[in-house]
Order: sequence, then structure tokens, then C-alpha cells
Amino acid sequence: MKGPVFLWLSVDVDRIEQMFEYSSMSPALTVDQHEPTRADVEALRLRIQAMENATAHPRVFPVHEALTSLFPQGGILTGAVYSVDSSASLLWSLLAEPTQKGTWCAVVGMPDLGLAAAEELGVNVDRLVLVPSPGSQWMAVLGTLIDVVGICALGSFPPPSERSLSTLYGRLRERESSLLVRSDWPRVDAALAVEHRWDGVGTGRGLLQEHHLRITATPRSGHSARVCDVIIDHTGAREVSPIAPVIDIAQHRKAG
Repeated sequence: MKGPVFLWLSVDVDRIEQMFEYSSMSPALTVDQHEPTRADVEALRLRIQAMENATAHPRVFPVHEALTSLFPQGGILTGAVYSVDSSASLLWSLLAEPTQKGTWCAVVGMPDLGLAAAEELGVNVDRLVLVPSPGSQWMAVLGTLIDVVGICALGSFPPPSERSLSTLYGRLRERESSLLVRSDWPRVDAALAVEHRWDGVGTGRGLLQEHHLRITATPRSGHSARVCDVIIDHTGAREVSPIAPVIDIAQHRKAG
């Protein structure tokens, strides 16, 4: 993998346009190095629109089959907001299937995420926009991306004012986009948390063979939490089927 392209949006527009024309850009579209100005944000919007197919977003963005049981609709609902904990594995697993199906996704304010891990978990980085350090312009960047991508994942930023939050959520519904937030934002549709376990690694030695994740999706009050167990290994991700408890029929007969 060549690594992300660093776009000097306000300085070298001719070079960027040439890269799009001749398809010479490396996997991910990245805005980095300096806090983006409003001109940078607008240039980013136009650039993505030029790359995006003029097709409507689906009502539900698909997720990997191992994760479908977490969502009542079988996937990420458009116009919805989900709180996602700090697990990079969970985030990339959620974005893998949408990007594979052609949906543009954006990751804002998460400079420590690695693209190698994203590709290993099935993310199509050709459909990924990275804005690692939006600075004070994060709301402007987020608002612009909502207009042109299907799913936005936002780092640990505090929720805006109630008025701005209502405007943002309304815009998500209007644009049929979805938002994944790492902070504790109000009025989220569900909160996703993960517990990790690794097999194959002993005390300071051994090779990692399997990564076990127990993912819990807790919806708004009044609805039951959904839980799924997923294993990630060299073959990819798969859901672990729950094992029914063994019942001693003979003991039941004696009791009866």
C-alpha cells in the first residue's frame, strides 16, 4: 500500500485535478498537515462530488454478516447516529461492508488509525476520506462531508449546543447519511461497545491467532441490548454461534 495522499487543497489544485484525471492517486483521500480552512473544506466537497456516483444512498447501509444481528434493520440506518467506543477493530469492521459496496465513508479527527488494519478488516480504502486533524473547523468539515458521503465517523469531540445538534441531526436525515461518534453524545440511536480477548499469545511469547470481540449494541431506553460474538483471524471476521447449554435429561426425569 502506498499510503494516503496528502492534499494541499488551497495550494496545489492543478496537481490534485491531474491525479483524479489519470487515476494516479493512492488508496485514501486525506486532508492533513494543516488545519483546513473553509476554502479547503469546499474544495474537498467538490472533489468528492466529482468522484461520487450520482446514486441515492440505500435506506440501510450493509454491514458484515457477522454484525447484522446488532442492528434491528440488519445494518446501519441512514439518518441515524451511533456512539462507538474507541476500538479501531469495531470501527473498521463497521465501515468494511459499506465501502466494499461502493459507499463513500469519512473518518474525521482520528489521527492514530492505521490504513493497514483497515484493509486487513476488509475496508475498501479507495472509498475512504481521512481528515485526521480538523482542528476548530471540525463542525464545518463534518457538515460538508455529510452532504457527500454515506457514513461519517467522528473522533472524540464534545457535542455541540442543543440547537446545533438538532440542525446536524436534521441534516443527517435529509442527506440520508449516518454518523458514528466516539464521544458520549445525546440522542444517539444506539451505543456500541466491545470487549476484547486475544488467543494464541502466552506470557510474552506466542503468535496471535484469534481476536475475539463481544459487541454490545444498547439502543435508546425501552429496548433490549443486542449482543454478538465475533472472531477475527487470518480468514477474516465471523460470528460465533451461541452454544446451547447441555441438559442432563436423566436428572430431569428423576426430578419429575
